[in-house]
Amino acid sequence: MFKLQHLFIGMIFLGLIVVEAVPILSKMAGPAQSERKLTSAEQNLIMSIMEKPSDTAMPLYKGDFLSFSAPLDPSAITKDAVIASPLIGGTTLRPLEQTPTSSTTTSNSILADVLPPIGSDLYYTYQDGGRLWYEKGSNVLVITTDESIHSFDKKTGDETVWMQDRLAYPPITDPDAYANYQKNYRAIIVAETTQWVLMEFPSGGLVKVMKPQYTQATAGGGTIYGLPSILPGYGQ
Repeated sequence: MFKLQHLFIGMIFLGLIVVEAVPILSKMAGPAQSERKLTSAEQNLIMSIMEKPSDTAMPLYKGDFLSFSAPLDPSAITKDAVIASPLIGGTTLRPLEQTPTSSTTTSNSILADVLPPIGSDLYYTYQDGGRLWYEKGSNVLVITTDESIHSFDKKTGDETVWMQDRLAYPPITDPDAYANYQKNYRAIIVAETTQWVLMEFPSGGLVKVMKPQYTQATAGGGTIYGLPSILPGYGQ
């Protein structure tokens, strides 16, 4: 039976032979073999590889287990990060710069027409129970809970004197004025209080007219206002 120590001695003996043979083979090869210079064709091939790497890249592995493709648009990476952030950190990331969308702009413009400037006279009047009574352009009339009427500029929220001179006149108390102005002069009721209405004529003129149930007969005394010869807004 072949003994293990014989095998070990044989391996040592073969190693000594290889050590002695390598220097001899190197000398036999001669300096010409080790010092051979590259030809110009070989040098050009190496330089072309170094200057212009091959466009052919190793295709990514695609299989049932793993499928990956790099996005061509770098912004897609940001979108994916925003979507995935709640799953990772529990908070939603927002891009550093956002361009307002048309829907956002539209919402802001709508609110600008609905909400008065915060802290303005109009703001506090609405807060105290006032409500829009009549408006034309940026001018508004607001009626309060005690039916006093105040003028404001709805864009700035400042109180103005718009229409206050007209509102200072007492309402027309002619019993027929309420129906007559609407039927024969095409006036329309644009606002009202408990006892009188504000009528607007096609010319844009406005008058206060007492409601029929609050008018007084001619023989009943008091001040009665008939239809003026020149309506507000007609002629000079």
